[in-house]
This record gives sequence, C-alpha cells and structure tokens, in this order.
Amino acid sequence: MRKGLVWRIIGGILFGLSSLTGAAAAPVVHDGAHLLTPQQRTTIETTNQNWTTTRQRPQLWVYTYARLSDSALSGFDYDQPFYTPGNDLVDRLFTRIAEEESGVTDPSDWAVTSRVNRLHHRVSVIMVFPDHGWHTVITPSDDLLGSMSDLEQWWITQRLPNKQGTGRSAMTFFNRYSRFVGHHVANAKTIKPGMSADLLSFLILLPFMLWGLIHFIRNFHNITFSSGPYDDYGAWNAYWFGRWMGGDHSHHGGPWS
Repeated sequence: MRKGLVWRIIGGILFGLSSLTGAAAAPVVHDGAHLLTPQQRTTIETTNQNWTTTRQRPQLWVYTYARLSDSALSGFDYDQPFYTPGNDLVDRLFTRIAEEESGVTDPSDWAVTSRVNRLHHRVSVIMVFPDHGWHTVITPSDDLLGSMSDLEQWWITQRLPNKQGTGRSAMTFFNRYSRFVGHHVANAKTIKPGMSADLLSFLILLPFMLWGLIHFIRNFHNITFSSGPYDDYGAWNAYWFGRWMGGDHSHHGGPWS
C-alpha cells in the first residue's frame, strides 16, 4: 500500500514536470491537411522524443492545416523565410495548450502566460497551410533564435520551399532545422550564435589588410626627399637624430647653429 502511494506521488511529480515543459500536452505532429506519411510522422515524433533527454530539451513540431480563417492569416509576409511577420498561429496554439494544461481560460492569467512563455522558449513550429497558394513557414523558438547568427540564418534559409505546401516541403524544413537544433541547441551548455557575417568578412579581408600595411611600411622606409643636401631618407633621419642629440644648437652653439 505504501509502495503504491509512493509511485502515485512519483507519477504526479513527473506529470507536473512534463506540464511545465509544455511538450507533453500537445502532439508534436498535427496533420490536419493529411500531407504526411506514417514514416514522416514517426521521424518527427522520434526526433522530438530523443531531444527530451538532452540538456536544453528543444522541440520542433510540425502542424499542417487544410484551411484557416482570414483572421489567422492577416499580416503574413512570405518574403521572410526564417521568421514570418504577422504569424500569430503559434501564439494561438500555445495559448490553447496553456489553457488546457492550467484549466484557466483567461489568456492574461499568470498560469497561462507562464506556460506560453515556456513553450516559446523551447518549441519551434513548422506550419503548412493554404493562403492564396500553399505555404510552409517556421516560427523559431527563443533558443533557436538565440543560437543563430545572421550568417547562419542566411545559410539555413537558402532555397527552402516556403511557397509550397506538401509533405515533402514540411520534411525539407524539418530535416534542415532538426540537424541544426541537434548540433547547436540540444546539448549546448550555453546557447549562443555562431560566426556573424561581419566577422567572416573581417577574417576574409584581414590577409589583404595585413599585406597592404606591410607594403605601406616598406614603401615608407624607401621614401626619398628631393630637396636639400640630404636626399637619402637615412641621411634625413640622421640629421634629426643629430639635432636631438645636440639640443637646440641655435642657442647653445654647435655644429648645426
């Protein structure tokens, strides 16, 4: 009897911890448009399950929608492949999950907002939906945003099929981002961005800058002066060295007065 009570307590603790992460309250895959194959769904679910035991416990969910209301689609800008301005679908999704977890229907309540913030912190969501043609977009988590420099954002978004809406486009997004998350977020001790475009440009230009500096110094030492009795730069240097050693000879008398 006592052993059963202990296990119930442990189970309650584990359930509470899973609720705090926000990952167990909703499926990592919601295929409302029926675009994904069973194998693709399994890949997404297995990848996310494996991440639950890592240091940062990231999540990368995939949601497809057969249709959406006009209000849900207002303000979208598909010229931004990494983060689509106007996208409030994920906010609505996280709010609904938080309300179901907490049993509170007020989105401004702390029990809801705290859970929403935790979801935004770790969970990135890939979404596929129709909007005057199909689209595939991603809303990155705070951790994913914090792990990517501008150069990495440019690299990872190259040739992504954001103006397509198929199971293949969803998996193209998932495979590319999951590789990055697995290497740069999941087990990172400290989440930080990689090399920036400015730093890369500086490193590329550095050899040319050094060569130019060395060339300038060499040419400077070969400067000659065409006027006066001391045309050679070395003689000119010796002249000023002599004045310095002799002080102001116009007042103290000397060979240069």
